[in-house]
Amino acid sequence: MPMSVAIIIILIVIGLALCVVEVVVLPGITVAGIGGLLLIGCSVFLTFKWFGNTAGAFALIATGILFVIFLIYALRAKTWDKLSLHSEIDSKVNVVDTNDIKTGDKGITVSRLAPMGKILIHGKLMEGKSEFGLIDENREIEVVYVNVSTIIVQESKSSL
Repeated sequence: MPMSVAIIIILIVIGLALCVVEVVVLPGITVAGIGGLLLIGCSVFLTFKWFGNTAGAFALIATGILFVIFLIYALRAKTWDKLSLHSEIDSKVNVVDTNDIKTGDKGITVSRLAPMGKILIHGKLMEGKSEFGLIDENREIEVVYVNVSTIIVQESKSSL
């Protein structure tokens, strides 16, 4: 008998752990959740079979209560605080230093603008966008418009 009790307790604990992992870490219907439910169901079934209705009902109720306790403990913020990422990202995407670039400035394409590509203006390598169509590399360009994240250019009329 003691061995069968140990088997039931191990099945319940592993099943509860898999169900909590399913709810907290792997949301959705995955192997962990299905496996956890199967292990819990098997342990409750074995309790009914080996120890009778009273012990089986007790195992079923105790398993439900333990699941709620495990879930509440797992969802507490302090439980996951050690695993949480605490760094902050303070960088910005697509911010171009356009302070000294103005409409009408001349430059050259370093790569093909199709419509985006690398341009060289005032000795600075940056990303530019073609206003119309494609511009091949090593072509003279003229700045048409400058905003915070984009430099819009067209092929210079002198190189046409």
